[in-house]
Amino acid sequence: MPNDVTGSGRPATMHADVSSNGSNEKKDALPGLVNEVGSAESLESLQNINIGTQSIDSYRPIVGEEKIGELESLASGLKGARVLHVNSTAYGGGVAEILRSHIPLLRGLGYDAEWVVIRGDDPFINVTKGFHNALQGGQYNLRAKAKEIYLANNFRNAQALNSEDYDYIVVHDPQPAAIRTLCGTDKAKWVWRCHIDTSNPNPKVWNFLKPYVEAYDATVYTMDQYVSPDLPKEKVFLIPPAIDPLSPKNIPLSRELCERIITWVGIDINRPLITQVSRFDPWKDPLGLIEVYRIVRKHVPGLQLA
Repeated sequence: MPNDVTGSGRPATMHADVSSNGSNEKKDALPGLVNEVGSAESLESLQNINIGTQSIDSYRPIVGEEKIGELESLASGLKGARVLHVNSTAYGGGVAEILRSHIPLLRGLGYDAEWVVIRGDDPFINVTKGFHNALQGGQYNLRAKAKEIYLANNFRNAQALNSEDYDYIVVHDPQPAAIRTLCGTDKAKWVWRCHIDTSNPNPKVWNFLKPYVEAYDATVYTMDQYVSPDLPKEKVFLIPPAIDPLSPKNIPLSRELCERIITWVGIDINRPLITQVSRFDPWKDPLGLIEVYRIVRKHVPGLQLA
């Protein structure tokens, strides 16, 4: 994979050249782009994430027989279905954490489930970070070069993805969203799973990505208020977030151990505390937390912020 993607301005017409329904052959989807980035630079394969199987029986004491029976009934007609999840990272994000619980459970219910991570160069990572923020309403100056980088990397990954091997393909968030179109015609059912609030996106970025999203058979959002504008309602489905009580993050800890850790990082366990558990980015509103702390501490003596 090269460190950057070069070109001569062709992306200005790429978006119109790619049908939202896909083409018959991957190699015909973006012929000009293939020439510019070099056909020899295609990927041999995507990164396969090796994880195990989790029996649904492990959750019986937690959710009860009725819920387990419902899941087994829903899955019974799809046993053996070949399901592929595609995202941009194996670690360090909410999507990766979800899939590390979700894929083993799918296997435990009888699905032939796999997980692959796309590959991308540094310019692609920078562009998709900008897209990610722009879809949540952030400012972004969308240039032809950014479109070129995005489509070139998606095209390489589409070439490496054997979509004919699967019955269902679930693509997560904007980074690999164009893969469905660039894979062309196949028999799989494709789902775009969006994990962010795209209700008020940057118009230019959304207008660029929208035809690729519309090519999916279905789209899934966390809640109705997060749905992207102007998508066909019959293709929109909602799956609220869930917590895996058996994941390592949720292993019960003794009160003694918790107090030791909290004290070790400098928090006084005898004083009230306000905190926010999230990464530091504008969409988690860390400055809002600080403002809340300033207001509350006027009424709560000894309040700590951590």
